[in-house]
Amino acid sequence: MAGFFCLKTIKVNNILKNITYFPGCAGSKNKSLGDVFEKLGLEVELIANWNCCGAPQSHNRPSFFDKVVMPLRNLGIAQQNGSDFIYSGCQVCVKQINEAVKTINLNSMLRSQAKYSLEPFNASLKNIESDSAGAIHLMDIITDPDVTANLLNNTVRNLSGHSILLYTGCYHDNRKTDAFKEILESFGANVNIYRECCGGEKLQNTTPVHSKRVENVSGIDAFFKKINRKADEINSDYIIAICSMCEKNIEDGVELSDLDVFAPVIGLTEYIGFLFGLHNFGDLISLVVNNDVNDEKRKLCV
Repeated sequence: MAGFFCLKTIKVNNILKNITYFPGCAGSKNKSLGDVFEKLGLEVELIANWNCCGAPQSHNRPSFFDKVVMPLRNLGIAQQNGSDFIYSGCQVCVKQINEAVKTINLNSMLRSQAKYSLEPFNASLKNIESDSAGAIHLMDIITDPDVTANLLNNTVRNLSGHSILLYTGCYHDNRKTDAFKEILESFGANVNIYRECCGGEKLQNTTPVHSKRVENVSGIDAFFKKINRKADEINSDYIIAICSMCEKNIEDGVELSDLDVFAPVIGLTEYIGFLFGLHNFGDLISLVVNNDVNDEKRKLCV
């Protein structure tokens, strides 16, 4: 953690940033996250009447509506309310939205078509520049120095004795996942990172889990067994999935696989709620080790 920042210079729970949050389909069942974001110093507005980013559908039957209009509708709604960027815990959603922005930047005809398609939804885009509009993963803001300071200052869990497989999947910035790994290690955890792709939207469709296509079932089972072999090799107590699509594919594996023993999985925002000691966050993880953070760790200067 050397070279990051010193906790004593940061004011805890000060509102640092207002963000617009897009849960996406895979993250839509998350618990109320208001307390989590507040303790991180974030004031969050949920996109009203959000829709699926279109990634699962566009993988199985590519169309302009699924690949461009569906993701941009969410961004357009956010921009109508003053936000050029939206934040999501799903890397698939982030990629789908940013690819859609890139598509209309590269092709004026598609840009006009998107504008026409978005108008009936009252979701017209005010800003389409790729470097100043789009989607950002929550990991990008959690590892912001000021936000990380609030994370460290509000953590009440001692992770000594916790062996964690931090599953980062296709998330692109290894520096930030390495920084998050060091944060967890500063509270006593033993953390290993696993970066292989989960299969993403390719393993999803819009039907119930037991009605998935045969190839999807096979893919989910193979991925589930692979990540659990990794967890078993390093004796992990549980898996933290920083992407809600990765978490969803692991949870589907629980239902579809014939494995009798497997590592429990928890999503990023729920795990942070667990670190904060919030009620009903990380209940399963609490069964592993349940200790408080001591004063010395609170004073840690990183």
